[in-house]
Amino acid sequence: MEVETDIPDDPQEKINSMLERLEDTREKMEIEARIFIEATKQFTLEWIRREMEVTILTLESEPSPDNLGSDNEKLSELKSDLKKLPYRIPDIVEAYINRENYWIHRRGQLQAGISVDYLEFKKEKMRRGLTLSIRMILGCAVEIFGDLNDGKPEDKGWVKEQGKRKYVCFLRFSDEMTASLNRYFERLEELFTLNYEIKEKMSKIGWKKI
Repeated sequence: MEVETDIPDDPQEKINSMLERLEDTREKMEIEARIFIEATKQFTLEWIRREMEVTILTLESEPSPDNLGSDNEKLSELKSDLKKLPYRIPDIVEAYINRENYWIHRRGQLQAGISVDYLEFKKEKMRRGLTLSIRMILGCAVEIFGDLNDGKPEDKGWVKEQGKRKYVCFLRFSDEMTASLNRYFERLEELFTLNYEIKEKMSKIGWKKI
């Protein structure tokens, strides 16, 4: 009879093997986190560029005779800012999205609970937090072109919250962002399950819990 050699018989070796799998899962989750962040940069860049191009087109096609000089100045500034977007957006996204409190795999200590309700709670909390941050990121766009609407950015779906503008209309992640976050959540389940199993085995043989 063929003997499986990939599962150690020694309890300590089993735990060491599980700890390696835990670390491997963390590394895979970090990859997904970076994929999501990079996809958010592209999503944000395309979204803001599209909004700015609409505003530019409006100014060019519907000039105001009473404010021709002012509109031309705004148009020039807007076109200049449009060229700078690829250099400005990445830093903004990093500041809002690349936060330790969002990415659970970066935490040294994990909760012991692995119930379905607990996992769904963590996923939903993370999704809401990321969505809010992306709304705030898009709010930075108003600082560029919001004043072109007679100083009323709220007319385009914006509100001010604690002194910062936030996009409040329907927001849908890009396909790449959604796919990456779904893969992250699958790994999250693995992470919590492994963490729980390791703690259980450590408890049985008297190891210090992680």
